[in-house]
Amino acid sequence: MKSLRIVILVSEDRSDIYFANRLAERFPVVGIFVETQYGNTSPSLAVRLKKGLGYAVSPGRLAARFAERKILRNYGQLAHDAWLSTCGKTETLETIPESCRIVRTRGVRDINDPLYVRQIKSLRPDLIAVCGCSILGPEILAIPCLGVLNLHGGLSQHYRGVWTTLWAVHNEEPEYVGATVHYVSSGIDDGDIIFQGRPVICPGDNPETLYAKVVRLGVRMMSRAIADVRDGRVVRHPLERRGTLYFNRLVTPAVLKSALDKIDRGLIDHYLAEKAQRDEPVIQTMYGHFQSDPNPGRPLSTVSSVEWAAARKGTRPCVSG
Repeated sequence: MKSLRIVILVSEDRSDIYFANRLAERFPVVGIFVETQYGNTSPSLAVRLKKGLGYAVSPGRLAARFAERKILRNYGQLAHDAWLSTCGKTETLETIPESCRIVRTRGVRDINDPLYVRQIKSLRPDLIAVCGCSILGPEILAIPCLGVLNLHGGLSQHYRGVWTTLWAVHNEEPEYVGATVHYVSSGIDDGDIIFQGRPVICPGDNPETLYAKVVRLGVRMMSRAIADVRDGRVVRHPLERRGTLYFNRLVTPAVLKSALDKIDRGLIDHYLAEKAQRDEPVIQTMYGHFQSDPNPGRPLSTVSSVEWAAARKGTRPCVSG
């Protein structure tokens, strides 16, 4: 079985470091590049919040400013607790083998700088796996002979961009919470799809527990996709309809509060009461369906992209393995 040389590109967000660690445990990763996205920040929810909360506050809005800060503080604690309860710990790169080169970019959102392009190229990767870093330029996309794969935290035909789990909750569409592993193109989250999956949603879930579940599921999907690429059995599904594109600037304290208020008013319970009829139209739009086992105590049950493609064409039953 051929061994791939893999380079991972991530941001400093804890979920992205989790992604890098899990792949490095399973595959021969020769390099991990951690892109600094905001100066003087720690690898915590602050990274993701600062991606979306760059709003201006005038002196006349002091009361509103204090209220917004309280929302951010409470949401930050919610995210911290959700991550620990779902994934167990905050990740670092301290356990990465010495044979794997770790590079932290000095500039902000600087992964496309010629310095890092040269360093990535020097590692001679067959494949690059991406989660959370900036949009990649053509110089990086051209480096690996087997392409660049991205873990996107949404179903691309419905939600593209950032904070897509939050937006699915805000829009009262928890059935659209999911993840996509796809080839990176010149666009945003619109490359050919390998796998899509949806996490098991339970009573008591909120945007951040769902986000942590999406990350865990997405890592499993990426692992399967890398194995399929390695073994020459990967199937690519062109994205026929591009979902709404969400940008960082759209996330405000009001959006966070709205999403949590809808959870408090029973959004998850209402969805679960109508789960079968709400899930069916979503499932019909998915490609490379990566099956989640409804029993959270068992490993995820999956089918390969080849098996799923055959099942969609009606050539043989889609069975889980």
